[in-house]
Amino acid sequence: MKKDYDISSFTGQSRVILEALKKYGMIVADNGSNWYITGSADPGWNDDDLNQLKSVPGSAFEAVYTGDIIK
Repeated sequence: MKKDYDISSFTGQSRVILEALKKYGMIVADNGSNWYITGSADPGWNDDDLNQLKSVPGSAFEAVYTGDIIK
């Protein structure tokens, strides 16, 4: 996630996830479907809170080169 993407309007678990994405990043897999964030179902997650993540546009992220390309 781009360092300058404003997450101040997000709350709860969504805010924690976005802070982690800013710090640690994520791995993206192209499986041919539309852009979305996925994870494991768990009764500890608040689905209403996590729905905030649907408003994060793809433009909030950037690709980062981390080393040699495997050939």
